[in-house]
Amino acid sequence: MTRPQESSAQTAPATGRRRLSAAELAHNRQTRRHPRPTQWDYLHLRRLLEDLERFFNDLPPGVVDVLDIWCGSRPYDDLLPKGARCTGLDIDDMYGVADVVTDEFLPFEDDSFDLVMSIEAFHYAPDPDAAAQEIRRVLRPGGFVLITVPHVFDYSPDTLERRFTEAQLREIFADWDDIRVIENGGRAVVWAAVTGRLLQRYQRARERAGASARTPLFRMGYRLINRIGQALERLEKRLADDPLTLPMNLMLTARKPPA
Repeated sequence: MTRPQESSAQTAPATGRRRLSAAELAHNRQTRRHPRPTQWDYLHLRRLLEDLERFFNDLPPGVVDVLDIWCGSRPYDDLLPKGARCTGLDIDDMYGVADVVTDEFLPFEDDSFDLVMSIEAFHYAPDPDAAAQEIRRVLRPGGFVLITVPHVFDYSPDTLERRFTEAQLREIFADWDDIRVIENGGRAVVWAAVTGRLLQRYQRARERAGASARTPLFRMGYRLINRIGQALERLEKRLADDPLTLPMNLMLTARKPPA
């Protein structure tokens, strides 16, 4: 099972792209693991990170062998339980940190891992149902799956990249135990990310055209957008009885049923 070219903020690379330098790798990890208000995607990454931290903090003892599918730069390795052994799988070695580089989906023995995770990459799976079955195969009985996917984000119509609803994720993992789907940010985060993304696209267009992008001014713009986004989040919480929802991101966790 192969995956088409990326277009999301923190997914693994596409085949054939150049290897990142050490400085670029460090920057990639830093902006994802410790996002700053001067980043266009700050609120998106912060809400994702907060829910990832809660998940890893709540893991019971015994999670030792971990598989990270399409691992990218592996910015969240330090969140794993102490003593855990993580195997990073990707389709190329652009980031230089993958342990297994292959376009074969999960070339591992049955019952090999206690936790299988795919952070901001599962939406590239050409056949999500088949991918879920393979994840189930390589997990030990009672093992955990962690999937995060963007719900509102720009993408290329030329790829097979998908957008999932909560209902669709629950259907894919319907025969698992302890299924939970968490929204990593709502309308306010969507607004901040989409607005910040538009400003970033304008900044890049100016840079490509050879014009001065005046980076400090753009950082000020991102900071202002994120502050407004945080204010809108507070307003959004006051409207918690609204039956409608618009999540920025979705995080699914579940357990493989015991044998």
